[in-house]
Amino acid sequence: MVPTARQVDTSDLIEDIRLSLGQGKVLEAMQIAKKTKGPVATVLAAGIAHYDQDRENIQNHMQTVGDEEIFKMERRISALEVIAMISPLLGILGTVTGIIKSFNVMAALEGVAQAAVLSAGIAEALITTAAGLIIAIPTVALTAYLNGIINSQVADLNKRSTEILNILTSRGEF
Repeated sequence: MVPTARQVDTSDLIEDIRLSLGQGKVLEAMQIAKKTKGPVATVLAAGIAHYDQDRENIQNHMQTVGDEEIFKMERRISALEVIAMISPLLGILGTVTGIIKSFNVMAALEGVAQAAVLSAGIAEALITTAAGLIIAIPTVALTAYLNGIINSQVADLNKRSTEILNILTSRGEF
């Protein structure tokens, strides 16, 4: 069974690749990286694919692939951020419309004759505020959690990229 991206121990991955490259088995190192899932393995494979080039070219290829992998990780976060930002605003909008209804009732009746009529607008205001917060709070928490995972993966990606770049450019000094 091939491990998923979350199950990959990138330190083991880099060590397996280092051993293969140390034995001059570039194709084996590439196969190890290709069969492993996840952004780190994808970037390492990009570096290995250009092992015979100078450090700058290897780094440029890895940077391009790394940027693509980071984009894949972050692409849906903005939707969550928009939901988290807009839902309280929609709640506030409902609050405003509910209060307006309450004032319209008071104006039409020239005062408050029946509390039930007035309370409908106030209830609308409170319900929409609560609904906006019920949506926003877990969305903000989820966004923060996912950003933490992404930041951790990007840090690991950068660390392992530097390691493979150093391995590839040491040429025979494994």
